Amino acid sequence: MHKEELTDGQSLRGFALATIAFLAIFAATAVPIPLYADYQVAIGLTTADISNTMLTYLTGVTLTLLLAGRISDALGRTPVTSLTLMLAILGCIMFMTADSGAAVLSARFVQGLSAGLGMSAVSALVIDCVGEKHLGWGSAVASCGAMVGIMIGSVGVGVLYDLVPNTVVLYGIMIAILAVCLFLMPVVHEPLDQTLSLRAVIRVRIYVPSDNRRLFAVVAVCYLGTWLVSCFFQSFAAPIARQCFGETSPLAGSIILALIMAPSLIGGPLVQRFEPRRTLVIAMTAVTAATAGMAIFVVLGTELLFMADCAVFSLAMGVAVSVSLRLLLLHVSVLRVSAILASVNLVAYAGSAVTGVLCGILLGASSFAVVFAAMAVVLVGASLFVAASLRAPHEKKKDGRLTLHRFHKTRAAGASAAVVEPTSVESACEETAPALS
Repeated sequence: MHKEELTDGQSLRGFALATIAFLAIFAATAVPIPLYADYQVAIGLTTADISNTMLTYLTGVTLTLLLAGRISDALGRTPVTSLTLMLAILGCIMFMTADSGAAVLSARFVQGLSAGLGMSAVSALVIDCVGEKHLGWGSAVASCGAMVGIMIGSVGVGVLYDLVPNTVVLYGIMIAILAVCLFLMPVVHEPLDQTLSLRAVIRVRIYVPSDNRRLFAVVAVCYLGTWLVSCFFQSFAAPIARQCFGETSPLAGSIILALIMAPSLIGGPLVQRFEPRRTLVIAMTAVTAATAGMAIFVVLGTELLFMADCAVFSLAMGVAVSVSLRLLLLHVSVLRVSAILASVNLVAYAGSAVTGVLCGILLGASSFAVVFAAMAVVLVGASLFVAASLRAPHEKKKDGRLTLHRFHKTRAAGASAAVVEPTSVESACEETAPALS
């Protein structure tokens, strides 16, 4: 498998379209969430059905990341991105025509499949289309784009539904956006010029680079620690606004959700010229302090300070996840990008599902202030782990590995347009953790 050298125009065009597609795919997964109350009235959706929507969604995501996280290595980045957009469109159509709880759960499962492919193939396309110089933007989109897309979809539905209370119109708009992305996908230059066999990439594996396990652990801890807080807000932004600050309008909850998500996208690019290891430690410290601040501002009932603190948290979260991911991507083979992204997101999704349940249990027995305080304690441990891991001696690198550093150094030196990894494809595929049973 080879990696193409893209021209500046191909790189910019591919990055822009892949980013828009990535955001649209995850915006589509958020459209039905504010509409479940309407489904209860229209088709008799039960509370149990609503609870099971997250389970079916996560099942689709997990199965895709486990079984097909590297499928774009075999079929190509742009074909699989097109397939992902088709699945997102199908999910919207299924929701638009749903007439029972089973139909809603089926539609949510399809959206889970599209999200899983988005986290692996589409985010890999984003990374492949940017060079090392602009990897801060690529890693920011790959690490924070899903949350920003979900925020856009959720807030957008909340605003549009007040203007046009018609679910067909809402899904129609989302389908049109996805269809435009699908129509434009052929203009994106395929960054992989040779593919592997499906047999080589479809297997139940979590890819952990053997000579960068510590960096992988750092990325996983950064994702888990920050997603612990951000995913909590996806479920409880509106209750926080209502119960902690006495807000009756849903707009306040939407603003809080937007503040906890949107600034994260610019965090990585803002600090891409800074020394990454020191920046990462500072970012995790800021995330911890901001989470502790949430507990304080909830107790004091100061809504504006709480919202400002949410924005600080989001910015620090964007720095933490994008910088940690950039550190890892710079030291692993450029041909293992999709495998890395699939594994990191699988860990993040699975961890978020577990921590979400635990936070819900704790909230039922205490208050929002206690939950935020407990999160801050967990983040103290995560920050200490990150700081200790980054201070440890560097792990040895395999000399033959085609890292992003080496790929662009070769390109700058005027080497051939396609550089082949010295090890065989089958050997490269075996550089993974043991298969899951």
